[in-house]
Amino acid sequence: MKTQQFFKCNSSTTTPADNNESQNKSSPNNDDIAEQQHQKNKNQNQQQNGDLNPKSPDVNLNSNKNNNSNNSSSSSNNSSSSNNNNNNNIKDMFSIDFSSWSRNKDELVDFSVSMFEEVGLNKEFNLQHDTLVSYISTVKTFYRDNPFHSFYHAVTVTQMVFLMISQTELKNFLSPIEKLSLLIAAISHDLDHPGLNNRFQINIKSELALQYDNKSVLENHHLSQCLRLLRDTKAGQSLLSSLTEDERAIIFEKVRIMILATDMEQHFAYKQKFDELIPIFSWDNQEHRDLLFIMLLKSADISNELRSFEISNKWANALMEEFFAQQYHFA
Repeated sequence: MKTQQFFKCNSSTTTPADNNESQNKSSPNNDDIAEQQHQKNKNQNQQQNGDLNPKSPDVNLNSNKNNNSNNSSSSSNNSSSSNNNNNNNIKDMFSIDFSSWSRNKDELVDFSVSMFEEVGLNKEFNLQHDTLVSYISTVKTFYRDNPFHSFYHAVTVTQMVFLMISQTELKNFLSPIEKLSLLIAAISHDLDHPGLNNRFQINIKSELALQYDNKSVLENHHLSQCLRLLRDTKAGQSLLSSLTEDERAIIFEKVRIMILATDMEQHFAYKQKFDELIPIFSWDNQEHRDLLFIMLLKSADISNELRSFEISNKWANALMEEFFAQQYHFA
């Protein structure tokens, strides 16, 4: 696995979007040229504009010129805005210094959809763009506005998982179902996080702690919310509509083991298992593959320190804010 490729990702990475942006900037505006050509040929009964008929004596060329110019300008602006957004998505997807803080939630939905599509999941599972938008938008509503454990954190983790897949040989070894499972687990791994950690839940004997017998309390809750979204909402059902029952069962199981493994109290136990596995790792062994997926998500979950100091420092402050806010929960 050529993991060194991953560390080459940065904000200066050249992508197809860079070339497209350059081409867009150099493209001339042909509105005036087209109008001059129309005026030149109007006596030859050639129709130069779909809304203009030179034979008609009632045509006001100046009026149509203004209307067409306005329409063209509006269309050009919309197209330019869309292109710029797509270009920014592609650049940020492949940047180690991606920051979800720079976008609002709706923009993060669009960004997340772009990652699913860039991995090729839309083609593999015949997923329409609107289907992905609906799913990610529903995921967004399941997150609370915590300082740290929020939709912003979920997208940040998902981007790191995407980066590790796309910039290493993993993209050639993982099956489409495995890629889909990884992205679902990443975007869903902290669903409905209350901003109160496991130790807090256990100490106050919360309903969640009692429900899950004080074991991986929040992780079990996140998993429950993830599966409920996939099984019981229209958005989740549509996302997996092209899969067989057996394929859906595989995804549910992979998502289960990955989300439950994000419990930091189990972190070093998983790390030890993976360290012992590395010398004998085999792609033909499903347990080996599953442990790799677990470590990919766990690594992405704590990867803020890989980003620039400005970005990682902001996340650190957000985490501290959320942690110390717990003392005021009953105030």
